Amino acid sequence: MNAPDQIHRYMNAEGTFRMLAARGTNAVSKGVSFCHTSPAVTATFGELLIGAALLQYAQGPGERFQLQLEHSGSAGVMVAEVRPGPVIRGRVQFPRGGALLPTDVPFKEPATVHVTRQPDPAFVRNGQRYQSSAPVQGGRVDTALQQFVLESEQVLSVFSLVCVPGGEGEVKVAGGLVVQALPGWEREHLVAVTSALEAIDYAELVRSGVDPLDAADRVLAPIGSKLIGTDSLEYRCRCSKETAARVVGMLEKDELRHLAQGGMEVVVCEFCGTSYEVRQADLPAASIDTAEGTAEDTTVVAETPISKG
Repeated sequence: MNAPDQIHRYMNAEGTFRMLAARGTNAVSKGVSFCHTSPAVTATFGELLIGAALLQYAQGPGERFQLQLEHSGSAGVMVAEVRPGPVIRGRVQFPRGGALLPTDVPFKEPATVHVTRQPDPAFVRNGQRYQSSAPVQGGRVDTALQQFVLESEQVLSVFSLVCVPGGEGEVKVAGGLVVQALPGWEREHLVAVTSALEAIDYAELVRSGVDPLDAADRVLAPIGSKLIGTDSLEYRCRCSKETAARVVGMLEKDELRHLAQGGMEVVVCEFCGTSYEVRQADLPAASIDTAEGTAEDTTVVAETPISKG
């Protein structure tokens, strides 16, 4: 069993830079097992999951975030969703790589990362949804997130993300580090932070076998960083029978007539693959038209079932 997934919060001695480090090996492993990604796809998918968690935690810990990575590689569109916790989940359009492109090139430019964020109703009612995009440069998810934060939030940030796949369906390690400037930073503080990041490559240190959180401690030690808090990180799908019933309830009445005759609809969660059989008894009475029809089973795949929850 891997060490528990956590996010550590740090501050430099002057209080002008904050740092977040994540160990998310278990969470990414769970996502990979749900999505059945190939090792080649796993590397990018894992980085997207960790990056989404760090971005949400850094920019809006009380908000819901969705990152959608569009690119020309064989894995197709990748999605990572984060809710306060942080709790993450994700999906991949072609987990094994598409048939028309080399499967060992799952992620390829040109590419864009789209970020959607809105306050979680548990914290803020009637919050506004905000959407923005950033180009992916150098074939890296972390540089895309840096660009997004700089352009959309005007915050100087450095992201470093790493996911090392093992064999089929395995993740050796997944982690990440983000460093952000706070109001009042001075040039000498920036120089010290930059020098520390350049002296030790965080991602390479993790790839060499160092625990992601221990690697962050080593990188940040020269700037006198102090650990100020620790939080859990979890992968959990939020689909449910109730959500599936709401998806079916959105169908046209003509499509629901067979339910009155004992038929059912099958809703498949695209995030975890769980199937839910929805029958008439699962729906509000107003959703069912009892006119005559032919009973049959129909598969309904919810595009993003949790977004309707």
